[in-house]
Amino acid sequence: MYFVLKCFDPPNAYLGRIEYRDDDPFRFWNTGDRFDDEPKEPLRARVILDKQSVLAEMWETPLPLMTARLHKALLAAGVSNLDTYPVLLEDKQSGNIIDGYLAFNIIGVIAAADAQGTRYAPGSTDRLISADIDHLIIDPEKVAGGKMFRLAESVSAILVSEDVKTVIEATGISTLTFMPPETWVG
Repeated sequence: MYFVLKCFDPPNAYLGRIEYRDDDPFRFWNTGDRFDDEPKEPLRARVILDKQSVLAEMWETPLPLMTARLHKALLAAGVSNLDTYPVLLEDKQSGNIIDGYLAFNIIGVIAAADAQGTRYAPGSTDRLISADIDHLIIDPEKVAGGKMFRLAESVSAILVSEDVKTVIEATGISTLTFMPPETWVG
C-alpha cells in the first residue's frame, strides 16, 4: 500500500510560510531529476512566523524542506533516492537561524496511476506532470518496490510505501499526514 505524504496545518495553528529565492531559475525541485548544477551550499531560506504559526516537519514549496529527524527516519526506512542540502533557515522576524532543516530533491518519478481506476477532473487532458486527479488509484506493479517517489502523472504528489510510513510513525513523528491515494485530490 502507498500513501500520499503531506504536512498540513495543525489544529489551531498555521504552518509558517517559506520564502526562497532560487539561485538558479532553471533548477526544478519536483521533476525527479538530479541537478546538473548543484545548488550553492548552504541554501538560504526564510520562514515567516507569527503567534499563530509553527514550524513544519516538511514543506513542499517553494523549496522542499524537511527536518533532519524526518530525513533520518527515511534513511532508516531504506529510502535511498534523496539528495539533501544544508539550509540556513532564518526566522524573518527575529533574524535567528533555525537549525535542523534540509532541502530535499526526490530522485525519480514513477508513472504509478492505475489507468482504469484513477479518475481525472472533467476536461483535464494532461496525463503526465500536472494531471488534475480527482481519485488516485496506485498500480503496485508499476511501483516496483519504490519506497518514496513523486507521481509522474502529477509531480506534486509525494508517495511513500507502508513500511516507510510505519518507520516514520515509530520514531514519534506525528505531524505528517499519510493520505490514502483515493482521497487525495491534486
